[in-house]
Amino acid sequence: MTISVVALVLLNLATLAFFWMKKPPHPPMQDGPKKIIAERLHFDAEQVAAYDKLIAQHQQVIKSKQQEIGAAKTALYALLQGDDLSKKDSLTNIVGQLQQQIEAVHFQHFSDIKNICKGEQIQAFNEMTADLAGYFSPKIRANKKPD
Repeated sequence: MTISVVALVLLNLATLAFFWMKKPPHPPMQDGPKKIIAERLHFDAEQVAAYDKLIAQHQQVIKSKQQEIGAAKTALYALLQGDDLSKKDSLTNIVGQLQQQIEAVHFQHFSDIKNICKGEQIQAFNEMTADLAGYFSPKIRANKKPD
């Protein structure tokens, strides 16, 4: 019994030490993609103001689409409570269409960002396009550090 208790205490201490010493790979971005994009594109104050307006519009549309997806998913999974699954395909199609609309909104958002770029900023934007997919992915964004 004593050996078991000592072994468990040592195992707990080792586990605590492991988690205590483990550091996150990178701190999460405080300002999200907004700050990184503005910095990478070297926006001036006027461009930042225009960019802020684009972000507000983008967030409003995305929030609405995400709410629609949530409602469709709620209706979809509510079907599991009964035996009539006839609406399953139409509801999954709705979710897919809404997700497709979100991607189109993201694409248009970045097209609008490109339109506020000037001169050499266009080249910086073109270089940044390789990283765009990760800017809105929570898992990637938490571990991505700016270039």
